[in-house]
Amino acid sequence: MLNFNSVSPKLNKICFHLLSSTMLAGIGLISGFIPDISLKSPSISFATNAYAQEFTPEETENYAKAGYEVELLRREVYQEIKSLIDEPPPNIVCDRQETLENLNPNVREIANRYCNQSQQIVRENNLSINRFNELKSYYDLRDDFYKQVQNTLLKLQN
Repeated sequence: MLNFNSVSPKLNKICFHLLSSTMLAGIGLISGFIPDISLKSPSISFATNAYAQEFTPEETENYAKAGYEVELLRREVYQEIKSLIDEPPPNIVCDRQETLENLNPNVREIANRYCNQSQQIVRENNLSINRFNELKSYYDLRDDFYKQVQNTLLKLQN
């Protein structure tokens, strides 16, 4: 059996610091505090971080409407391209020109039309393209924003 007192004092000190820091960090995280340990001073400070909601209810509704319309358009264009080339369409990303360059001319024309119409839909719903893309990244996390968009879509259907 290991007697803690028989271990070297330096090892005791290391174990104590490791154990106390782990406990403080755990307590802080559980209680919503984020530990901030500074190497310049021997103190530990705790700060609470408030996570601001990064979208408004109006943006949620605008995103839901725009996203729904863009998705309907995407499905239509997908089928149009699929019937034209008789295979699933390649991945087309409107803001990445290289995804459009290697397409056959007919498919490129359809893809460009889709990109232009998508941008128009987003703008008609009072969002910039950059803001729509930001909101899309929140939506893809499938957290609160995702739930709010889903609820908005359900309300719009009624």
